[in-house]
Amino acid sequence: MYEINALGKACPLPVILTKRAMKEFPNEDLNILVDNEIATQNLKKMADQLSFQTKIEKKGVSYYIVHLTKEAIHFDTVSEPTKEEQPLSIKEDGSKTVPYIVSIHSEIIGEGAEELGSILMKSFFFSLSEQEHLPEKIIFYNGGAKLTAQGSPVLHDLQAMATDGVEILTCGICVEYFDFEDKLMVGEATNMYRIVELQSTYKTVSP
Repeated sequence: MYEINALGKACPLPVILTKRAMKEFPNEDLNILVDNEIATQNLKKMADQLSFQTKIEKKGVSYYIVHLTKEAIHFDTVSEPTKEEQPLSIKEDGSKTVPYIVSIHSEIIGEGAEELGSILMKSFFFSLSEQEHLPEKIIFYNGGAKLTAQGSPVLHDLQAMATDGVEILTCGICVEYFDFEDKLMVGEATNMYRIVELQSTYKTVSP
């Protein structure tokens, strides 16, 4: 059993340290010590992708041990298809479409008049929700994270797309920073390591 002390380390460091340990000690089960719930959620998601069994043990107010038990897997298991391997969607007319994701880093579009920028963002998400070819995922970080929280002006469109199978992911550090862990209204929290993975794998659209 190999132990990783990630206490006091913000995401995505616990995930990165764990992935390094998986490579360095491929036959070992792992214990990861973290001090926030977002880190436990991110570690579990990564472990699920790599076919590890996960057990989360809470110690005290904000001290957790995440136990990862190795199953019969190959570490190189790919959690997302590469650009070359991504299956093309075939429309009824025979045309092909490429999977893509949308990346949002602000509550508004563009610079200048904030009111106009907010109107443009609402228009963007309404237009996106009406597309025949929806994105695979929508990622939110920095100020854009607020768009997935209670009171968001685009919440209706996001929830509609989530119902249609679009994965909604919000930066966990941003959720903590803006203090709306209990007000996240659509999708789930993720980490910056995962965000970089997705942006480097998929065609990315950013308004």
